Amino acid sequence: MKDEEYYRKIEEYYIRGKIVAICEAVLAEEIGIIAAVRRLSSLGLKLLDVDDEDFSTFRAVDTETDDLPVDIERKNWDEEALKRKDVEIARAEALYKDDVTEACRKLIERFVIWKNFQNPD
Repeated sequence: MKDEEYYRKIEEYYIRGKIVAICEAVLAEEIGIIAAVRRLSSLGLKLLDVDDEDFSTFRAVDTETDDLPVDIERKNWDEEALKRKDVEIARAEALYKDDVTEACRKLIERFVIWKNFQNPD
């Protein structure tokens, strides 16, 4: 295996690991739906073709919620405006929660590395 190919494979496994970690955080409700969707959309584009079906839910939710401030961008918003947007964020997260969690389950099943190392006993 050439060095370039080796490093490309290492990066692929790193991104897969990040995807699984974010999906597990979604299922454990440790991260908001919108914040997770944005990260997963970006990671999916780094790893796979833009038309990968398993990432379509994330891309769709990301597009529908791109005007909602989550994560670090909240620092740039006025407090009163954030209060109004927080109502929209809560609605959107409730609306998309089931679809996103199901999509996360699929990605965990697809990308978890440990399933490839089954005990031969």
